[in-house]
Amino acid sequence: MSGGWILMRQDDNGNRVEMARFDARAEAEAAATEFEARGHKQMYWVTPAVRVVVGAALFDASGRHVLAARRSAPEALAGRWEFPGGKVEPGETVPAALERELREELGVVARAGERLPGACEVRPGLELQIWTASLLAGDPHPLEDHDQLRWLDATTLDSVDWLPQDRFALPHVEQML
Repeated sequence: MSGGWILMRQDDNGNRVEMARFDARAEAEAAATEFEARGHKQMYWVTPAVRVVVGAALFDASGRHVLAARRSAPEALAGRWEFPGGKVEPGETVPAALERELREELGVVARAGERLPGACEVRPGLELQIWTASLLAGDPHPLEDHDQLRWLDATTLDSVDWLPQDRFALPHVEQML
């Protein structure tokens, strides 16, 4: 997929149309501004070419345990473990999405930290990033798409059957524990 940023427009019928791809966000935004300056009546916006799914390496207060969540849905993923999280919505920052997803999925208040190195393409156009997060308030409970939670330390990190896409983050998390 060439170009990391897509210039989109909405036509008169409300359809979303890709106009062009750019390597830099600034170039895409300049093109959108130019179209609007020419008096085009359609709505223009810039969006990343790849949608991000964010997972949380959520650490407890001691920093010696990280939370793993066992999927209950969809059926193809049920029984496997992951770092909880979800899709970043348009216009949302990755840290804000991570904090929102942890509230929705676990019922906790957390603060997003730093992105761990690497990423995994879940499917074309969808990239998983893992970020650290600190638990600020609440006791995690599996509220959405999970049926079990487990706090793991450095010696038990490999004791669960992780989803393949989450595995790239394990060595980084292990170093932090």
